[in-house]
Formats: sequence, structure tokens, C-alpha cells
Amino acid sequence: MRFGKSFILIATAAAMLAGNAGCGKEPGKAAWDGRFFLMDQRTQIPVMCCTMPADWMAGGKTTWTTDMANPVPWYVWAMRPDRRAKIIISSPTVMSSPGAISQIQMLQDPRVMAQMLQDTARTDHNFTDLSLTEAKFLPLEVDPQLRETRQRQAAERGIRLTQLVSAELSIRFDGHSNGEPRVLFFSLPMLVAESQATAMSRTTVIELLMPSSWSAPVAEIEAVKAKLQAVVRTVELNRQFIQIVNQIVAQRVEERIKVINHIHDQQFEIARSTSETQDKVRDMWSQYIRDVDAVQNPNTGERMFVDNRYDHAWINSENEIIYNNAGPVIFNPNTDKAFNRTEWKQLK
Repeated sequence: MRFGKSFILIATAAAMLAGNAGCGKEPGKAAWDGRFFLMDQRTQIPVMCCTMPADWMAGGKTTWTTDMANPVPWYVWAMRPDRRAKIIISSPTVMSSPGAISQIQMLQDPRVMAQMLQDTARTDHNFTDLSLTEAKFLPLEVDPQLRETRQRQAAERGIRLTQLVSAELSIRFDGHSNGEPRVLFFSLPMLVAESQATAMSRTTVIELLMPSSWSAPVAEIEAVKAKLQAVVRTVELNRQFIQIVNQIVAQRVEERIKVINHIHDQQFEIARSTSETQDKVRDMWSQYIRDVDAVQNPNTGERMFVDNRYDHAWINSENEIIYNNAGPVIFNPNTDKAFNRTEWKQLK
């Protein structure tokens, strides 16, 4: 991989993926009011939690797919009330490609992935125009213990690990939102493993550890980056949810179960048997989730949980939820051009 000089390092990726204790603790600043929970609306189990600025709107979504490597991708976001700053954090993602690292274009030219992200960036951050300003790889050290673990795992599968490198892909876009010049950054920490089985060609696996992005006016970009870093440091993944997902994926492999828009009843039985019952999994998280409201999902008619630390909650047809607190201006996503590309129904 081609690397430039170090520019920014967001996060302790290993700590994020292991699940730290940030969600159960107050950061000790008046500007933060504790935990935000992303609930999976199909299982009603929390996927992750993190802190959010008290006065920012927040939301997120999980999506069940048939992709064995990424069965339940998710993302969370927070937006400042003036709509001039936004941060987004996404779930870890795994991609694989035949060939050696040196043969994969996106690992040799950082602009390739930047161009792939451009349309999504424009939509997610509500830019009217967007141009790529900079894209570069920043080298990161691979933890020696992680390297040893990966080598052992490869050997157990009869595979030789030929390269293991870590880097951050840093991308900057410049453009306009609501007629104002804005800057948008992406940070994609990645672990790249090249391996080769006996008498086989090489294969490369790319793990994006926890992609994030943030946008703001030029003069405020460092302050918004600090907000993002504060959120990322408190990200905690629910290991019980991960166990349930792993059990469901294992059963899909065994029985070739394909899930498109719902979880089959049989899969729910598998999930319930993983760590006794789903109810017990919820109970394990009850110490964290004390402040939830039970409401009816207008899309399905089923009961769902929403965080009652926010005054209002809205849901769209894809079960994405927006939370916001009451303020001097009444917020309605259906009349807000940052959100009205889809219809929203008010939950509370």
C-alpha cells in the first residue's frame, strides 16, 4: 500500500471492536447527557451504544442482509440543531478480493474509494455540490498480539498469511450545503490481510474497522472532529447481539436460509437458544436501558422501544429513527429539506 505522512488518527479501533465501558459512564461534561442506544427493530435488542451531545439530533439504522461477511450493517449519526455540522459512524465492514495487495487498485490509489463514496457523501451530508480535495493512506502500526493471532488463525486453516498491514484512509471533500461552503472528511481505519493457500493464488481481505465521517463549515471542522472523537471513544458493541447474529449466520450456512426483509421464525428460535433466551439478553442490558418508551411501529403494527430521553421520535418506511429534543423551532423532518427525501411518521 502507498502511504503518506500521518495526518489524523481517529480512535482506538481495537477498543471499539472489543467493546469498552464508555456507555455506562458519564464523560463528566455538562454538554453530554449520557447514552444513545441503537436498537435493532427486528429483535428489539440494542446493537450498540455511545454518547451523543445533549442538544444534537441523533438517529441510526440497522439492516439485515444475506451477506455472510456483513449480516447486519448499521450506522448512527448526530446533527447539530443549526444543521451546519453532522457526524456519522458506521459498523465494521469486511471486503475480500482475489489477488495480492499490490494488485488491488483501491489499495494502491486512495482516490478510487474516495470516488466510490462521493455520491453517498453528498446525500448523507446534504451537499449540493462536492469535489474531492485530498485522499491519502496514513500508516498505522499493527498490534503484535493481533498479528500473532491472525497468523495462528491462518495456520489453523492451512493458509499462509503473506502480509498484514494497517492504515487509515483519510479523504477530504469540499463543497456547499444550504449555500454555505462546507468541508467533509472521511476516516476509514483498515486492517488488510493478504494470504495464500497451498497451490492457490493470493487473496486479500480488507476490514474497515469503523468508518466515520464529519462535515462542518471550514472554520469549525476541528471542533466537530473533536465531537466525533468524543463519540467514537464511547462506542460499545453489544456482544450478546453479535452472538445472536453469529448463530443466525451459522444456521443460514447450514440450511441455506436466505433472509431478505424479515427474520424467519425458525431463526428466532435459534437466536433464543444461543444464550438461553432473547429476554435474558435484554435483561442483561436493562442496567443500561432504564429510560425507554414502548410505542407502536406504524410500519408493522408491532411494539418497539424508543429512547425517552428525547422529546420526539420519528420513523420512516425503512425503520430509520430520528430523535430530537423540543426547542424554540418545531422540528418536522417532512418539511426539513435535509430529511424530506422520504416520509416520516411521528412516534412520540
